[in-house]
Amino acid sequence: MKTIFITEKPSVAQEYRKVLQIQSHEKTDGYIEGYSPVLKKDVIITWAVGHLIGISSPEEQNPEWGGRWSTDKLPMIPRQFKYEPQKSTYKQFKIVKSLYTRKDVGAIYYAGDSGREGIYIQALIRNQIFKTAPKLDERVVWIDSYTEESILGGIRDAKPYNSYQHMVDSGYARAMSDWLIGMNFTEAFTLTSGKTLNTGRVMTPTLAMIVQRQKEIENFTKTYYYGIKAGENIFWKAEKRSRFFESDDLYNENGFLKKEKADALVTELMQDQKLTVEDVKVQQKTEYAPYLFNLADLQAYCSKTYKISPANALSIAQSLYEKKFTTYPRTDCRFLSSAVAVELKSKGYNVPQRYIDDSKVTDHYAIIPTFHGNASMLSGLEEKVYQAVLKRFMDTMKPPFVYDAVSITYLHSNKERFFDSFRKIKQTGFKESVNEEDVADREVPLKGNTIPAIFTLRNLETKPPVAYTTGTLVMAMEKAGKLIEDEELREQIKTCGIGTSATRAAIIEKLQDKGFIDVDKKQKVSPTEFGKAVIPIVERYDEALISPLKTADMEAKLNAVASGELAFPEYMEIVNQYVADTTKKIISGNKENLAGFGKSGSSNTYDCPACGKQLKFGRYGWYCDCKFSFGLEICGHKMKETDLADLIAKGKTKAYTFKSKAGKSFKARLLLDKQNHKTTFEFVDTPQKKTAAGKSSEKAKSSGNSWGNSKPSSGSSGWGKSSGWGKK
Repeated sequence: MKTIFITEKPSVAQEYRKVLQIQSHEKTDGYIEGYSPVLKKDVIITWAVGHLIGISSPEEQNPEWGGRWSTDKLPMIPRQFKYEPQKSTYKQFKIVKSLYTRKDVGAIYYAGDSGREGIYIQALIRNQIFKTAPKLDERVVWIDSYTEESILGGIRDAKPYNSYQHMVDSGYARAMSDWLIGMNFTEAFTLTSGKTLNTGRVMTPTLAMIVQRQKEIENFTKTYYYGIKAGENIFWKAEKRSRFFESDDLYNENGFLKKEKADALVTELMQDQKLTVEDVKVQQKTEYAPYLFNLADLQAYCSKTYKISPANALSIAQSLYEKKFTTYPRTDCRFLSSAVAVELKSKGYNVPQRYIDDSKVTDHYAIIPTFHGNASMLSGLEEKVYQAVLKRFMDTMKPPFVYDAVSITYLHSNKERFFDSFRKIKQTGFKESVNEEDVADREVPLKGNTIPAIFTLRNLETKPPVAYTTGTLVMAMEKAGKLIEDEELREQIKTCGIGTSATRAAIIEKLQDKGFIDVDKKQKVSPTEFGKAVIPIVERYDEALISPLKTADMEAKLNAVASGELAFPEYMEIVNQYVADTTKKIISGNKENLAGFGKSGSSNTYDCPACGKQLKFGRYGWYCDCKFSFGLEICGHKMKETDLADLIAKGKTKAYTFKSKAGKSFKARLLLDKQNHKTTFEFVDTPQKKTAAGKSSEKAKSSGNSWGNSKPSSGSSGWGKSSGWGKK
């Protein structure tokens, strides 16, 4: 009997083919088949292409949920979630299905991405094909790199599929809760406010963090205050022995609110232009190399150093992983397991114990180099990111940075004190460079000595909060659990953030795509006017929706499902109740006055070009009760708000490339057919006759009350609320 290996993508399948030494002379579409002398058996290697299966739309879940949005249809909570093949990858799904059901197949090895989302993708395919558990040997290949030894070790140690059932449950639970929250809250807010308002379990609290930071920046008022210095690095401080300690004249211990108060003290001090060394403290300190990279740390480093987005950094890390230069990138861990440390030691890399912690390694250890391949073959950013990972790893084995921290207290005859501090380097260790003041040969004065002093004013000012960059935002999302004020709750979910290492980059991109935020070339993040308008509205209905508490708590519960501590049905019961209660709260609230609040930051509203009534906005685009509609996507092309504006003002849009049902591309512009309340195509550079846009596009994009995408026939996963998802 033959063994199937299904990988996450074609390029990974080729790595398996090389490692298993499959010599296939027969051309096949969507899979590789042949004899493996390594495994001494016949093997078939196929692959997914991202998600082959997805959760069906609301109207597929329940026909009553189709058509126009209505609060009467909310909340939408399916009894049994339905899934269906994705249209874009339907061909590959049919190939995989034909392979899984072959009579000469005796085993399936699920070799997708080694993480919750990866095994969820594999489970979706499996459960769409098999309605009951197949009589096959099902195993999961779990690896940390694509080196030959890692792949062969993963195959050798592959555990039965049911060993990962809790993680599969967690994947289903994550997807379902995101669907429930996104679909219900988006429709509820949109219907209540009269404007489209996309919400999400992770997206909304992330936006709230960005908006809050921007609010702090905009509300910041610079304060000037005045300190005193007695040399380049010797500063006065109103510590507890000072007569100015906690005086109302102070802005803080370093200076006065009013310049005249500081001037008066300078005048007094200048009566005796010297200081006496009252105390000297020298403390040796040791600074070890940073912990190893996890994905968030690497993304933050790349954002700061190379000004690239978290999504780009993840893409580069994924590429390095697939090219065997580094280990698995989607990890939250900064440590190595003891087993990996032993393996590294056998290869000459003796990693210190402070970087080894089995208790902190869950699915994967930190990102480290594999020392396979020729790094000189890399170029551009890939090489830079690889060198960063390599340096971070090698630094762990270098000596620490050691210095003396010197603190000096000076006393003036008027009993006011001045302070100086500096570092004297004893060992640079892993640090390649240090600040000039650290290497300067400064003498440590003796207690009781006096020094001459000229006292002058220090002009000081407060600094505004700093806007997030994509890198600091990723780190803030990772540490969101620590932002919670309630000490008990913070302790419970301190290791949970907003989203996961695998999803944070996508969330930031989604916020951009939806028009909630802008990101400049330096990766600085700022909310749009639209984004700033959303948060107060959401907050009025339910403050929990914008708080990191709710999403971090849900992430903690998802982790509990993955570990088996929380049953899948129990988790879904909690989510279903939360969605039902919150949706009811939203739709029962008063409609808000949202003037200036529009799609993608626009304050525009549009009148129907056919009948003159104000257009409404729904899941698939703009529509009117007169049956006129303008979809967000028409024949494979994503339309913009500016296209609608052109259609209304000029009666036509710009020319774009569309795709017919047969998959053929054609260039055309949309024309307004006011008489028939629709749009038509005007083909560019072709003699073809004008055709109704709705007729040429999918049915869903031409009809005002039946928008949607044509899809392969849907199928229920066969799982209900009370069952374990993926259990067969």
